[in-house]
Amino acid sequence: MRFKLALIFAVCALFVSAQTIRVDDGTARWEVGFGAGLNNDGYQVDFSGAIFPISNFGLKATIGFAGEIGSLEYWYDDYWEYNYSDRDYTVRFKFTPAIVLRSPCIATWKKQEAGFYLFAEPGITLSPGARGSSGARTCHWDCKMGLNLQVDRIIATLGYDVSNFSLYSGRPYNEHGLPDRDNYITHCVYLAIAVKL
Repeated sequence: MRFKLALIFAVCALFVSAQTIRVDDGTARWEVGFGAGLNNDGYQVDFSGAIFPISNFGLKATIGFAGEIGSLEYWYDDYWEYNYSDRDYTVRFKFTPAIVLRSPCIATWKKQEAGFYLFAEPGITLSPGARGSSGARTCHWDCKMGLNLQVDRIIATLGYDVSNFSLYSGRPYNEHGLPDRDNYITHCVYLAIAVKL
């Protein structure tokens, strides 16, 4: 776990330390962000960095995790507090390079000097199998889409993510024992925030 956290912080520091470069229209080229969402199997969190050679087209790299959420019945159980380590939860690391396509501004919020934009991010997710899996798929297609609200240098995103990434690929042992299926489409709704550098 320490290695994973160190890797996340190293990549984020790399993106943050990049020089601020501006394109001719005055918009910042670099963006760094954080996102969190709920999917078929539980949760996903990620950190991202992107560069935009032109305002409506960019390249993005995302690193993060997807994992199970404990059953609600255990959240308020005294047994759960003292025996957390007895339960197995599946977690997978994810790395997703993608192309970012943004529409021109579709609506303005003049009072806040803000704009709404549609976006699509087709990409590939690379992920080693979860602990205890065998023969898990490591390469998956991924497509994010949704709506951005851009206020000055802040970008708030409401998005939808669909992928053939499967948390239980390779049938790792999880909270409920062995999964019934390990090959399916994953759907996720997420919120993200990014800052233009």
